[in-house]
Amino acid sequence: MLGEGTQVAELNFTTALAARSSATLRALAADLECYSGFCLDHPRPGLPASPERLTGYIGHLEARRQSPATISRKVASLGAVHRILDLPSATAAPLVRDALRGMRKRQGVAQRQAGPLRFGAEIGREPAKGLTLTALLDACGGDPPGLRDAALLSLGYDAGLRVSELVAATCESVQLQDDGSGLLHIERSKTDQLGEGSYVWVSPDTMRRIALWRDVSAISAGPLFCRIAVRRRKVVLARRALTMADLAPNAKVDRERMAAVQARDPGVTYAIGSAALTPTAVRHIIKRRARAAADAGLVTLMGKKLDRAIAALSTHSLRVGLTQDLFASGADAGPVAQALRWTSTSTALRYGRKLAPASNAAAAMLGKVRR
Repeated sequence: MLGEGTQVAELNFTTALAARSSATLRALAADLECYSGFCLDHPRPGLPASPERLTGYIGHLEARRQSPATISRKVASLGAVHRILDLPSATAAPLVRDALRGMRKRQGVAQRQAGPLRFGAEIGREPAKGLTLTALLDACGGDPPGLRDAALLSLGYDAGLRVSELVAATCESVQLQDDGSGLLHIERSKTDQLGEGSYVWVSPDTMRRIALWRDVSAISAGPLFCRIAVRRRKVVLARRALTMADLAPNAKVDRERMAAVQARDPGVTYAIGSAALTPTAVRHIIKRRARAAADAGLVTLMGKKLDRAIAALSTHSLRVGLTQDLFASGADAGPVAQALRWTSTSTALRYGRKLAPASNAAAAMLGKVRR
């Protein structure tokens, strides 16, 4: 029988897990698995981790060329695991803080940013170049996958959605307004774990694309963006019925295979599933449509520049693109952060660091007098 102390520990552990989002728990599990691999190569007690142990782990991650942001997150995850297990944590020890500070100083703290997918029109002083949302939309055909992908890309850009918010969109969460625009209700997000919810404006163009996708898919409820099974039928040539004279000597007689065959044209059928797309599927859609846009001559990039641009795209590219377009149109960091549902302006400024200077106070004043 479990003792009272064991029951209390299990209750604390269960409560701590329930207070965290599924994405946070997945990240904690992945980071703990990484630390477990380090412990296998350095056989000592893994938990609780001493300051010396954590310092060695930081050096191990740096030697594997992991970014400062990733290393800091993995150390923070270990601190969270210690707190969940009610163990003393050394993540705030001076030795560990100095190791992190030294690592950041050696590598620099600038984070690698997802390649932006800006709208593509002449927005502000800095028009978009290279791969754009407009080019990807033009590369989406009129078949069910094309209509779905166009609606997904368009909604992701308009609302500046995180991929978790995009795949969680439902038919019920999108409301058509009298002027043709729409409202998207985001029930829960990274910065709204308690589920207070928020509403985001959606353009009439996006609402039309969503309507086209819903018409062809006959989706009336549940996940808005679902998986599609594609079944391709090969061409079949007509053939008369075979006779015994057509068979090879000693061949087995199969009346079904000897029957006449009617000609059949090639074709494609689509089966719309009920399960929502995964974040991985969204990333593949973005990259596939970008490659299709390049193959159709809709972008000017070629060769290695094109390959690098496509490789830089991620599920965050639509959000980054909207942020940069907002700065290019002259918006300040405060309204941008509010539109993208960030709790501070620092993230908005990081996303738009190349375009934000053009909209600050100095640029606004000097742009009028120093031409």
